[in-house]
Amino acid sequence: MQLDHSLFYHLDHYEYGEAYYGSYQSVYYRLGIEPLENVHWTPVDKRAPHTLRAYVWEGPYSYHDTEEEKRYRDFPYSAEGLEEAITWIEEQCDNAKPLRL
Repeated sequence: MQLDHSLFYHLDHYEYGEAYYGSYQSVYYRLGIEPLENVHWTPVDKRAPHTLRAYVWEGPYSYHDTEEEKRYRDFPYSAEGLEEAITWIEEQCDNAKPLRL
């Protein structure tokens, strides 16, 4: 499965403390910086270290309603890290079991 990478936010957008949410079939995902906070206007030398964190979980419930079933992985905060995170999300979607209601 191939996600449209252009749908994800540009790397700099994550500095505003906003996460990207999406889904593919029965898998939901979220991508944001960790810790999730607005650091855009903070000078680079004053920022706490942060990473990109990708979460995936099986639907049908939202991020906030699905605590224990979430899986996550951290990636470097870089263009390469963003591509790695999207690839990992794609792999998780490929390995998901179909949702049975």
